[in-house]
Amino acid sequence: MSTREVFRQNLKYYRKLKGFTQESLSEKIGLNPKYITNIEAQGKFPSAETIDAIAEALDLPVSDLFSEQGCPKNALLFDSEKFKEDLINRISNELREEVERCLEKL
Repeated sequence: MSTREVFRQNLKYYRKLKGFTQESLSEKIGLNPKYITNIEAQGKFPSAETIDAIAEALDLPVSDLFSEQGCPKNALLFDSEKFKEDLINRISNELREEVERCLEKL
């Protein structure tokens, strides 16, 4: 699989994992709302600066976006139940931390 294809697959995977739509991620990095759609549809490949912005928005090291080992297309079996459970746990933890921060301010 090409480096660009690995990037596209990882971008889509991590974007969904973090709860972003294509449009919301595009807007978060300050670009046209269809920018991420164009990348994932294989029409455009981002500049190094944009890749940095995407990684920062997704709270990932840039290397994760290029890792073939983590690329969902290379996984033997994508476990959607595990994905759902991991996402719920991540959101729950983030919400718990936010509530604790708010309560500490009281």
